[in-house]
Amino acid sequence: MTDATQQSPMLAVPASQTVDADSGRQSGGFATAMPWILQYWRVALRWKWVIIGTIIACLVAGAVYTMLAERIYTATARIEISRTESKVLGNMTGVEAERGGRVEQEFYQTQYNLLRARSQAERVAKSLNLARDPAYLAAFGGKAPPSSLRVMSKAELDAATRSVAGRLSSAVQIKPVVGSALVDISVSTPDPELSAKVANSWAENFISANLERRYDSASYARRFLEEQLALTKAKMEEAERDMMSYAERQGILTIAQSDSSDPKAPSVERSITATDLVALNDALNKATIERIAAESALGAATGQASATAGGSPSVSNLRQRKSDLQAEYAKLMVIFQPDYPPAQALDRQIKEIDRAIANEQSQVGGSSVAAARAAYNAALSREQELRSRVGGTRTDLVDERRRSVQYGILQREVDTNRELYDGLLQRYKEVGIAGGVGTNNVAIVDRALRPGGPSSPKLMNNMFTSLLIGLALAALLTVILAQIDTTVRDPAEAQEVTDLPLLGVIPDTDNELAIEEVRDRKSSQSEAYLSVQTALRFSTTQGVPRSLMCTSTRKGEGKSTSSYALALSLHRIGRTAIVVDCDLRSPSVHRLAGVANGAGTSNFLSGNNDIMSMVRHDESDALPFITAGPMPPNAAELLSSDRIADLIAALSQHYQHVVLDAPPVLGLADSPLLASKVDGVVYCVEAEGARTNAIRYSLARLRAAGATLLGVVLTKFDEKRAYYGYGYEYGYGYADAQPGE
Repeated sequence: MTDATQQSPMLAVPASQTVDADSGRQSGGFATAMPWILQYWRVALRWKWVIIGTIIACLVAGAVYTMLAERIYTATARIEISRTESKVLGNMTGVEAERGGRVEQEFYQTQYNLLRARSQAERVAKSLNLARDPAYLAAFGGKAPPSSLRVMSKAELDAATRSVAGRLSSAVQIKPVVGSALVDISVSTPDPELSAKVANSWAENFISANLERRYDSASYARRFLEEQLALTKAKMEEAERDMMSYAERQGILTIAQSDSSDPKAPSVERSITATDLVALNDALNKATIERIAAESALGAATGQASATAGGSPSVSNLRQRKSDLQAEYAKLMVIFQPDYPPAQALDRQIKEIDRAIANEQSQVGGSSVAAARAAYNAALSREQELRSRVGGTRTDLVDERRRSVQYGILQREVDTNRELYDGLLQRYKEVGIAGGVGTNNVAIVDRALRPGGPSSPKLMNNMFTSLLIGLALAALLTVILAQIDTTVRDPAEAQEVTDLPLLGVIPDTDNELAIEEVRDRKSSQSEAYLSVQTALRFSTTQGVPRSLMCTSTRKGEGKSTSSYALALSLHRIGRTAIVVDCDLRSPSVHRLAGVANGAGTSNFLSGNNDIMSMVRHDESDALPFITAGPMPPNAAELLSSDRIADLIAALSQHYQHVVLDAPPVLGLADSPLLASKVDGVVYCVEAEGARTNAIRYSLARLRAAGATLLGVVLTKFDEKRAYYGYGYEYGYGYADAQPGE
């Protein structure tokens, strides 16, 4: 901290000049910027009793709550929820769930929400019959129903069960064990037995509900398949009736045939006409084969007969005759047409010779040729008959095929419905089997045991919570009080609020008569005012102003004591100084001097020019002073007259310094009137006294009146409650220290 004697001379601050707060702090030489943590510490110290009281009240409230709170017992059951796939049986599989982080998380979150579901609480309430359980009703502040009400209607029982389920939901906590498939089910009630019973029932009912959901899913599938089977069966029967009616109208008759020798091979529906055509084709093929065989046998028999007849002379003559006729016929054909009469005659002769040769051969071959010919003719006749029947049957089949197009459509519809029905029936059987052999993916790991002691309230936890609440509440109250309290608390704040140099800080005293401390040369009060007087010596280029006044925002801030002390300090260093009490409404100088309020300032302002006759002297230090005199009815009018200037001028002829004790500024017009008549104004501010807005308003009035503000003096300052305490206590109390200390 820089000493005041090492600073450059301080200049007066005229009303028109605006002084920056920072420059004011530097020129004052008393205040320095305070670290923010110390500012908070100072605020905490100022409101320490509020903070301590708030914390103690919260701690007491926490202790009382702990003693009076109902004892709660918590029982915990642990279950395991396994991740499974949706699979039914063998070749009947559902949709397999994807494996991945998001899907895994969704699965477990679903299970946790199912554990917290209202339906789960209602299942537990119904299974334990808690709506009628006296232990439950007693634990939750109820009572067992009277005997006349033990038989409740279904609506009443449902309403009671829902009420119990609501309470159970708030008493149950679902806590997944991190990094595992385990889940803790914790139940907290005032009854330890009830907590364990509800926790175990919660786990058991969750397993039962899980199984029921699995079975219900199969039931849904069965009901769906039953509906589809009924619909498909009806469609199939209707399609069969339509097909049979159409076949009857069109005369279409079919039979089931198998194309394979395997008895298990599926049969094929064929019409009678198609079956007949197949049979006729088979018979025609056989008749053709038989005819070819008969024809071959006939050719062989004829050849054999010709060979035998070839050696006969008559046959040889006939053949020679035939050759000659054929030669002649050939010659005629060269010239004439076949219809030429001689040519026709030759042709008839040749045919007769052929018959003659045949007769000769038949006579020579005997019965073998006749038998072969008869067989051949029979085979040929059978083949021709069958071929005729096949042609007719083929025509009938083409017509039937044309009429069987719609029949085929109806047949395919029947087959499709039959296959769909068979498939649905097979699925229905499989779902029925799967619904009875389903497995569960939830298992109880640890059953809940009867808790040995209450889980809440816990004294240490409640006290710690109360401490935190107390600290938060105390901090809030401190902030609110600090914001509400706008008084000046330290020298730095005094400079910041007033925008004036700090002339000095006057420590507070326990002595009711502060003037006694001022008269004591070794007191801290006397030393402080000596520092103020030293600061005033550098406030102007001429030193301490010839005329100055001390004022404040409101009364009781130490302005009168400061006026008297400044004049006494000047008097002690050999300067002639006088104190004039100008506070005509509430005079104080006569009390400080210990005399009666006789003739004084009001008399001079009223026209008494003998000012020196009004001067008195302090018995202790012989300090000259003038009392206020009798209280006038028009103090403002007296102070606004030119008589004040005459008073100052008259006294200045006899004294080097005239110090005026002026009235407070707030609410009165006296001080601004006086401020314009003196060379300088010393503004007194009581620590933790006037509000900052009142101080700024008062200073604004003085500046508007053209006052020359020399600086601010912080009075009644308690160094123990501020950051500056050590410095002032050392400076002002150093003379009081005992030797060797």
